[in-house]
Amino acid sequence: MKFERITSPVSPELGPQSLSNCKKAGDHVFISGLLSWDANRDVIAPGDAYLQSKNIFGQMKALMEAAGGKIDDVAKITMFTTDMRYQPDIWRARREFFTGDFPCSTLVCVSHLFKPEAVIEIEAIGVIGAGGG
Repeated sequence: MKFERITSPVSPELGPQSLSNCKKAGDHVFISGLLSWDANRDVIAPGDAYLQSKNIFGQMKALMEAAGGKIDDVAKITMFTTDMRYQPDIWRARREFFTGDFPCSTLVCVSHLFKPEAVIEIEAIGVIGAGGG
């Protein structure tokens, strides 16, 4: 089994020889830590945890669909935030994307992210077809 690189125009990448936003092996999907940014790498909604989270979950959904699955096939997410006070906004955005049994989740507070204006970064692991429905 070989890795397949998955891309989506909704999820901007850094560029060649840096990282892949998403790789698939069989039914398993691995999504790198995503930021809320545009194609120019400018942060969307600087300092707004809700809008950044919503954008990131939208990218995650697009990548899972490009891999042949759906957002509810995500089994595990790890979220990194610069301030735990953003937690209610992050949960609110998450509830807008997932249904049924939510993914296993970890939320970690960090001092900085890749871009100073970013307040949340989220990575995920999914299994195509495991979300039911």
